[in-house]
Amino acid sequence: MISMAFLVFLASACLYCIASGRHFWGLLLCIGFSQDMVRKLTPGEPIIFIVTVGVLFGAILVAIVARRGLSYVSEPYFRWSGTLQAPVILFIVILVLQFFHSLVRYGNPVVGLIGLVTYIAPFLGVIVGYYLVQSVEDIRRLTGAYIALGLVVATTVVMSFMGYDWAVLREIGQGIRIYDQGTVLRSYSGVMRSGEIAAWHISMAACLIVTLAVSSKNFSTYAIVIALVVFMMVAVTLTGRRKMLMLFSLYMLSYVTVYFYYRKSLDRRYFFTIFYLALLGWFTFEVVNLGTYNESLSNYIARGSSVFGDASGRFVELGIKPVQWAYNRVGLFGGGLGIASQGGYLFNVSDVAGGSGEGGLGKIMVELGLPGLICLMWLGIAGARYLNNALQLANQKFASPELLPLMTSLSVILGVNAITFSVATQVYGDVFVLVVLGTLAGCLLALPKIVARQVQERQLQTVVFRALQDRPSGLTAS
Repeated sequence: MISMAFLVFLASACLYCIASGRHFWGLLLCIGFSQDMVRKLTPGEPIIFIVTVGVLFGAILVAIVARRGLSYVSEPYFRWSGTLQAPVILFIVILVLQFFHSLVRYGNPVVGLIGLVTYIAPFLGVIVGYYLVQSVEDIRRLTGAYIALGLVVATTVVMSFMGYDWAVLREIGQGIRIYDQGTVLRSYSGVMRSGEIAAWHISMAACLIVTLAVSSKNFSTYAIVIALVVFMMVAVTLTGRRKMLMLFSLYMLSYVTVYFYYRKSLDRRYFFTIFYLALLGWFTFEVVNLGTYNESLSNYIARGSSVFGDASGRFVELGIKPVQWAYNRVGLFGGGLGIASQGGYLFNVSDVAGGSGEGGLGKIMVELGLPGLICLMWLGIAGARYLNNALQLANQKFASPELLPLMTSLSVILGVNAITFSVATQVYGDVFVLVVLGTLAGCLLALPKIVARQVQERQLQTVVFRALQDRPSGLTAS
């Protein structure tokens, strides 16, 4: 009954998006955050539910193309800068070639399609983000909606830890057990299907909370922000997925560094950042070392704090070495799309990739070969150049003052996700995760459009002001 109602809602949402062209993001979040719950409550836990968000996403793309035309698809990449054009086109060519490589080698088009979705979904997400964002307030609304649902996920993770054993709070299948700290730790997932997925969404929501805080003029809310972020980091810790703690920590440190590089001045709002880091450090020290809290919680936080000492070793083992392993297994030109993607095991092709697909660089190497790896590096460099120019634009006097901290934060979020992807690919095989990242990237590529609109509005205000100033004194407003 629940699954049927969900599918009816999904079909209605698709038709509504195509017909009205409205509420894309809200409906996408509703489907994305509820699909795992429906899967848990459906007998047999059918895997098909994890791609239902992709169905709605497809309907949204159809709605955008119907209203703006097919040429609009390339606008976020090519309109404002030429740096992205060549690497994007070359990457698409490589994907097509590797799709046919996979088809010929394994005789099953579904394998290649799984891989194609993994690589192409973020690029399509960019189109949605670019379409939705016309102003700073649009970005605030998008991130605010995501934060609200991220807080719901964090709350359900804590509820699971507190002993609520509802069916909707259990992990898919047998769940994950973590052998660490001399005991067996459970990975709590809340309403999401796994602790890995829950941890990513909670960490992203925490990053976006800080994003809204540093781009806000209301300093009185910082105490609330600190409390929410600490709560969400506790929830991430309870999932047992340490890399997502690293994701948020890298975000905080990188944001401060990058912002100061472009602004070149200290704003009082950044005392908030220093205070937050000090508070979080004190909190961790108290729980891990003084042992005055719940013993089980101490085990989770002790595990979480160990990620910082293991970071360099994990980067070498899961980031660098898999490239060599992939070369040894499939050679310079890769083994075809889909062999290291989630779902490849269903078609008996995941053994080709072996452990080389666990890290992001290894996954790219084993599926796309050295040409694909080099092309994505080129795309990353071109993207960094574009963002550098865009952030310099956001720091100009004609741009609104909240634009630079907002866009800097989104840029850093994408950067730290790229670092996390290099050592752990599993969460980045989820369509919803890829769509969220693509949408945030689309907000960044819309920055020149936002600045152009702000300049136009200010010019109009100047014209109106001068007209009023030059009005003869004998005239009155009608």
